[in-house]
Amino acid sequence: MPSFSHLELNVTDLDRSIDFYLSALSPLGFVLADSERGQYARLTNGRDAVLILCPVAEAYRDRPYHRKAVGLSHLAFGVESHERVDEMIAHLAQLGIPLLGEGKISSDYRRGYCTIAFEDPDRIMIEIVHHDPHYFAVLL
Repeated sequence: MPSFSHLELNVTDLDRSIDFYLSALSPLGFVLADSERGQYARLTNGRDAVLILCPVAEAYRDRPYHRKAVGLSHLAFGVESHERVDEMIAHLAQLGIPLLGEGKISSDYRRGYCTIAFEDPDRIMIEIVHHDPHYFAVLL
């Protein structure tokens, strides 16, 4: 059965982004799988997610990213409970990474939906979310 394979992000500073993603996502099990200095880095949680970071081409370096423009809106990483969302809030606070908006949002609590969001160094929004396993079942 086909599945989602990986996500590749172009970043302005590869080393800075590697440090950021390893620090921010370490509670989710992400580690550096391999890299070639200055060319790419592959991070994985060892189960079902591969995130590849690549330096942006020089010709595109000055074009700022905005999640409201055409292209990627955000990355969402699922966790197993509301408590894990709370643990991520504490972890990000320790790292000095601010949450976006109102912080923790539980807009559809009856179906177990709970989320936080923050930005990476290039302003790509990252979401940590917990929801009922059947939350998206209507789409499948």
